[in-house]
Amino acid sequence: MSEQLHMNKKAVASTSASVQNASASAEEDKKIRLIRDLAQLFRLPVAIVAAITGCATIYALNSAASLQQYLLTATILVFTHSAACAINDYWDVDKDRIDHPQRPLPSGRLSPVAVWWTALILFIGAASAAIPLGISCLILVTVSSILLWNYSHILLQSGIFANFIVATITAAVIFLGSLVVNRPGAMLYPIWFLFFYILAKEIIWDLHDTAGDRSQGIVTIANTWGKETAFWIAWGLMGTLIVSIPIAPLLLPMTHPLLFLVFSTAMMLSVTIALLRYQQQGSVSAYEGFVFWDRIGMLLGVVGLLGTAPIL
Repeated sequence: MSEQLHMNKKAVASTSASVQNASASAEEDKKIRLIRDLAQLFRLPVAIVAAITGCATIYALNSAASLQQYLLTATILVFTHSAACAINDYWDVDKDRIDHPQRPLPSGRLSPVAVWWTALILFIGAASAAIPLGISCLILVTVSSILLWNYSHILLQSGIFANFIVATITAAVIFLGSLVVNRPGAMLYPIWFLFFYILAKEIIWDLHDTAGDRSQGIVTIANTWGKETAFWIAWGLMGTLIVSIPIAPLLLPMTHPLLFLVFSTAMMLSVTIALLRYQQQGSVSAYEGFVFWDRIGMLLGVVGLLGTAPIL
């Protein structure tokens, strides 16, 4: 009898341990899914590339900059870009149910209220990090944050104007790095290069979001003048950049012109090949391929950026 009781206790203990292990495993899976959803919500690769770009600008202009300047700049850019993506998904949840149903908000994996508060906290954190860098940096970050918070509302008024806002704020990443080291006018060519590139890319993004934009009455180049016109404009912007690459080192006193030539050419080559494939196929896989090569291209562009600093 006692042996039977002992066996029953062991069985109960074993069952209890199994339940606890299963519960712990489920909790761990839940945390992993949450981290994955937040990374997708914040578009972390984009935020990280922005931080690298800002820090690369600082290094190119002043290699003796302090660690604090690098850390604060990286914090501002990661927080700002993450918050922008979060609040954009919050406002665009209805449109994304058509264009991007797999995203955390339209799929119901994240709470809209939690996303709203997270975006607000990140924007405030970015502004706070800008304070030690000076009033110019604080103004730039504050104005950018206000525009990004209201981006979706601006988009409803004019998707074309919204494209210009995104291109301007993205190009301001380089301007921020210039402000940090007190050389605001030193990187004008890279700023315009990035502006044209992002503007072309925004036009291409609109091509993918045509159905959702049309359902919300959003005016974009693709919706107004058609996909072919949108592609032609995007190619025109890309072509302008490609033509400028061999000319810029001849006209501007770059520190490392060969570095700029090699990596900016590699950037544009990888992106334009992916864009051509997307234009020809128009499939989801071709679009995802363009997104992938755009991120690779941005990293190549960051390396090229290091060579554009003017000779002192």
